[in-house]
Amino acid sequence: MDLESLDLWLEQLEPAPKVDGVSMLDGYLAAIVVGPCSIPPDEWFFDLLGAKGSIATAQGKRLSAIMAIVERFNAIGEVLSTAPSKYAPIFRRTDDGEVFAGPWCMGFATAMKLRWNAWASLYNAKSIECGLLLPIMLYSQTNWHYPSAHPDRT
Repeated sequence: MDLESLDLWLEQLEPAPKVDGVSMLDGYLAAIVVGPCSIPPDEWFFDLLGAKGSIATAQGKRLSAIMAIVERFNAIGEVLSTAPSKYAPIFRRTDDGEVFAGPWCMGFATAMKLRWNAWASLYNAKSIECGLLLPIMLYSQTNWHYPSAHPDRT
C-alpha cells in the first residue's frame, strides 16, 4: 500500500485513529523511533489504531495498511540512524505547495504521551535540550504539562 492509499485508509477508519492522516502518522512514528525508550510495536499500534491495530489478527487491506506503517517506521529508523540530515518529514501540503507542519507535530506529541515521563529532560524549560522540542510544542498546539501530571506506563 502506498502512502496515498494509506492516507485514505486512515481517513475512512471507524472508529477514527489517533492520527488523521499520513503527515500526523509520520510524526507519530518519528517520535516512536527517536524516543528516549523503546515501546513494543503491539502497544503503539494499539494506541494508534485501537483494536484495528492488532498485528496478530490483521488480514486483507488492514494487513496492507499495517505493513505500510511498518515500512514507513523502518524507513524513518534507517535514515535517522545512517544519514539523519536526509530525513524528510511528511508535512501536509496544499495544492499550491503551502506546507503545514502542525499535523506532523501533533503526531509527534501524541506518541510522546505513551512515555511522557521519559521525555522529561527535553521539556524542562530550564534545560538547554528544551529548544529541541520548541517547534513541535508551538506547532502541535498540545497542552504541555510537567510530566508528573501524566503517569507513565513504564
